[in-house]
Amino acid sequence: MVSAMMISIRTLGFVNAPALFQRIAGEFQRSSVDINEYQKKRDLLYGILMEAGFECVKPMGAFYMFPKSPIPDELEFIRTLQQEERIMVVPGRGFGRKSYFRIAYCVPIETIQKSREGFIRIGKRYKKR
Repeated sequence: MVSAMMISIRTLGFVNAPALFQRIAGEFQRSSVDINEYQKKRDLLYGILMEAGFECVKPMGAFYMFPKSPIPDELEFIRTLQQEERIMVVPGRGFGRKSYFRIAYCVPIETIQKSREGFIRIGKRYKKR
């Protein structure tokens, strides 16, 4: 029963925002987000990925990227990236992009900066193949 309710809330949420959200949304109509912060994070992560040798299109209006996995099996690559370098990414196949991985940059800029060395190491390892 709870599962069915969760699905219906998610589904209906796309069509019509639940009543609670409708009441709260009015409070935020004059709020804004500084997109320059996202631009800095995007540019930093993109630069790191390019430096490490990954193929990636620089997004123009998102908070995530879809770099190409250096090997066809992105699941194997992701396992290595997460277990050895502690960099959290998700498989692209869940978004219809097999052989790619998805990485969000809506995290603190320090998190992106800390990922640099891990991406460089993993990039070098897979270039040798």
